[in-house]
Amino acid sequence: MTPFDFLKLVHNKKIKWEEFNEDEQKAYNTFIINKALSFNSNYLDVVNKIQQFTPTSKESFKYLQSMTSDKFRYNKWIKGGKSAKFNPNLIETISAYLECSQKQAEEYLGILEKKEIKTMLKHIGIQEPEIKKLMKK
Repeated sequence: MTPFDFLKLVHNKKIKWEEFNEDEQKAYNTFIINKALSFNSNYLDVVNKIQQFTPTSKESFKYLQSMTSDKFRYNKWIKGGKSAKFNPNLIETISAYLECSQKQAEEYLGILEKKEIKTMLKHIGIQEPEIKKLMKK
């Protein structure tokens, strides 16, 4: 059984923890179930309450089953955003110009528009062909 199967079963009031075999009980992942439930704003309080303790899988399942509605509603799984990747030479150049760390320079590059970055590079004294090379990822 996948964690998403368990998520559906948390909403099914007819099934009991004891009906799962040993392998299924071991497959229950409290963290994933809590994370999936937390995508629904109606269950944030429920998830926050259970996270204050360290319940067993059985206790977690029974508690969540008693606190959720009978109607299962799929909530889209939120994925992490892709971070912008910049040319390492560009990061190094901006870091040296702004006299900051490379991590900070990368954050600045993430905020600035391409036009602003090009203007900054021209101000430093870098020629157009070199700017084009630096702007490539």
